[in-house]
Amino acid sequence: DARTFVCQVGAGSHGVGENRTKLHVYKVPEAPEITANPGGVSVQSSEIPQIAQCVSRNSFPPPNITWHKNEEQLQPEEKMVKIPTTRTRESSGLYTVSSTLFARVTREDRNSLYHCTVHYWLQGQRRTVESQRVNITVFYPAQHVKLQVMPSSTLVKEGDDVKLVCEADGNPAPVFSFYKRELEDSWQDLTSLADTNSGVLNLHDVNKSSSGLYRCQTLDLDDMRQLEKDVELVVNCKDEVVNLTCKAIAFPRPSVHWNVNGTAHEYVENQHIASNLTVRVNHDLLRAGAMCRVSNALGVSEKHIQLLDQKTPESKGVIIVAIIVCILLVAVLGSVIYFLHKKGKIPCGRAGKQDM
Repeated sequence: DARTFVCQVGAGSHGVGENRTKLHVYKVPEAPEITANPGGVSVQSSEIPQIAQCVSRNSFPPPNITWHKNEEQLQPEEKMVKIPTTRTRESSGLYTVSSTLFARVTREDRNSLYHCTVHYWLQGQRRTVESQRVNITVFYPAQHVKLQVMPSSTLVKEGDDVKLVCEADGNPAPVFSFYKRELEDSWQDLTSLADTNSGVLNLHDVNKSSSGLYRCQTLDLDDMRQLEKDVELVVNCKDEVVNLTCKAIAFPRPSVHWNVNGTAHEYVENQHIASNLTVRVNHDLLRAGAMCRVSNALGVSEKHIQLLDQKTPESKGVIIVAIIVCILLVAVLGSVIYFLHKKGKIPCGRAGKQDM
């Protein structure tokens, strides 16, 4: 019925008069149907991949369809964006319009939302109706890999069950392999003990021999790219403690402070002031050591104590060695001068006091 109608009037010998009018028929389109690519899209695709398809049904006249990503309209761009459209006139005289979006993607598009908008005319006014927002699956290679000990390596004791969890930021997840460094920089393959899909290596009932450097290696099956990450596992002996001793010769009597938590006892031995610290061994203590700080009114001295983790052939146990003697030379010199002064060996007038 969308056509031009003619009205004619005859007036005999006066002739015929006519007028024309054009009838516009409008049919509002149904809500657009959008379908995302169910197979996902790769950032490494050689061809421009299909993102989604949008279909508008039963409208008159035929509408136009535009595409949007994150609320911004997309325009055709060579080698980047293609938007082919097909228009079909049904037997009812109404139109079905289909539009397909092809566009290249990046790894950031894993969070992008796409939708289509149908533009149509109704009674001389331009109207729009939007589709739902859809997200597509984006495939991209891993760029970073992370390997961590769970629970934290500082808390691992003999007899514990430990997980080494390897994570990569690619989609899909790559294939994971695990290794442990042995002597002479050789690596023992532990992949058979791991879940290569989830990236988890389970170590049960660990002991001191489980300590060492572990490596996770990832392989992307699309581009065969490999990434790797290392982590140090330290297994602490169960309830193992060590005594750290710090001694000083000083006068006046100094105070002794430690930078690690433990139980400290001070005593005097052969005119030495000594502090004995009992501390539980953990990964941080083995790595960073401990600091003994001795101070009095004449000076301050600090010494670092590094713990050595050594296995003995007989017991296959662990010996923790950490003994240091801290001497305050300034304090010793001060005590000698004070002693000689008391014995009257050094005259001390006002000028002498100022010089000293």
